[in-house]
Amino acid sequence: MSSASPSAVDVDLVRRTNNFDALRLLAALGVVVGHGHILVGAPGPVPSVLGLPSHYFGVSVFFAISGWLITGSWERSRSVPLYVVSRALRILPLLWLVVLVSVLVLGPVMTTLPLGRYLASGQTWRYLVNLVLLPADGLPGVFDAVPYAGVVNGSVWTLRAEVICYGVVLALGLSRRRVLQTAGFAAFALLAVVLVEIGDVRVVGSSLSGAGTTWVYFAVAALMRLHLPRRWLRLDVAAGVVVAWAAVGAVGGGPASGRFSWVALPYVVLAVGLASWPGVRRAARFGDLSYGMYLWAFPVQQVLVSSFGPMPFVVDVLAVAAVCAALSYGTWHLLENPAIHLRERWFAREPVAAGRPG
Repeated sequence: MSSASPSAVDVDLVRRTNNFDALRLLAALGVVVGHGHILVGAPGPVPSVLGLPSHYFGVSVFFAISGWLITGSWERSRSVPLYVVSRALRILPLLWLVVLVSVLVLGPVMTTLPLGRYLASGQTWRYLVNLVLLPADGLPGVFDAVPYAGVVNGSVWTLRAEVICYGVVLALGLSRRRVLQTAGFAAFALLAVVLVEIGDVRVVGSSLSGAGTTWVYFAVAALMRLHLPRRWLRLDVAAGVVVAWAAVGAVGGGPASGRFSWVALPYVVLAVGLASWPGVRRAARFGDLSYGMYLWAFPVQQVLVSSFGPMPFVVDVLAVAAVCAALSYGTWHLLENPAIHLRERWFAREPVAAGRPG
């Protein structure tokens, strides 16, 4: 999903120089809040930030950060093998663990079917296509009696959208011509906007319109990476953008606020993320927990609701955050960070980029 500064092989040092780690953690918590409201069946609208539902806001923050960092990662290395392996080792190990735990542990424990029928069901093993980022939402007899029934992990779909963004960065980066890269990211942003405006466009069971709501933030942030000097990403300007964003939402409502956010959110996120605030910049001193928080939260929320029934919304959020923080701490130190170090050993003679996908 940690610096946008060029060079820098000392990743731990670079992480302490900006606020991106803190922003990713806040984004993950925003997703927990939004999903928690939906999964417990809480009444009323989902909590929102500047007119955007909190889970959508959190995902958008992730993609804006990723658009800046991943574009910078390619610019720093320009090595196809390093770029591909870096992205794969950041995304796949935890995804594979979560998918396998869902099928082999969570499913047998939570299913209402006899274990033999669960294991014999084609739906059980079809869920493994998530290992290669193909869509499959449910496991047989799992989470059938909860408010948001039949879905084991509603967060995985964004990883498919993220990987497509990685492919776009690679394809455009190979041109090495800034004008072509600019045109390509602009076209990607326009395609995303068109998909959002058209509505529910689906391919192979996945919503391209849903992906478009993330791609636009990635593309706009990538364009900012290419053309906005870092000194132009100012906190005072970001404050003015937030005021204008709130005014647009107050006058035009949710749709207007959402469209304004396509440019406003990346600017504000990057201005805040590139700043360096004492304490805040050390948000990852115990590890980069944001990806783990994001990927574990949905199944943990479903398990809690299925086991204890819909609980008060605040209690659900606090319980999920605590459980996922513990899981994320473990998987970061036992799996994610060792995978990153594998990359560094394999490419010891190449400049390892400091940016990490979210």
